[in-house]
Amino acid sequence: MTHGSELPASAPCGARRTVPAGLLRVAVSQARPGVLVVSPVGEMDAGTADVLRDAARDAVASTPRCVVVDLAGLTFCGSTGLVVLLDACRRAEAAGVRFSTVDGPRIVRRVLEITQLGPVLGHRETLDDVLCELDA
Repeated sequence: MTHGSELPASAPCGARRTVPAGLLRVAVSQARPGVLVVSPVGEMDAGTADVLRDAARDAVASTPRCVVVDLAGLTFCGSTGLVVLLDACRRAEAAGVRFSTVDGPRIVRRVLEITQLGPVLGHRETLDDVLCELDA
């Protein structure tokens, strides 16, 4: 499943806003049964955050064992993007779904470090780290 410029970002009853091509796309895949990986690619800011918000909401709503947001494809993550990640984490927690973020370019990892959100989001270096923790 892919969310992004080719799909509506959000809006009721056919009045849909789309994200300009190339700014943010989000793919959702299954790393293994019960583990969904949400992979945003591009810039995540106030203008594109709904794409990730929708994808994360859909992933959590399917009640897997774990939702992992792979930040490797992000080229920018603004404050709105951090709020989306926090909301997704809270939504997952409320649904009894484990939530983690993984990877990310240096600039995105630095933002998680400065804001001290890495531990809150269950940030790990790799998807394998999350999978090993699930197996423990």
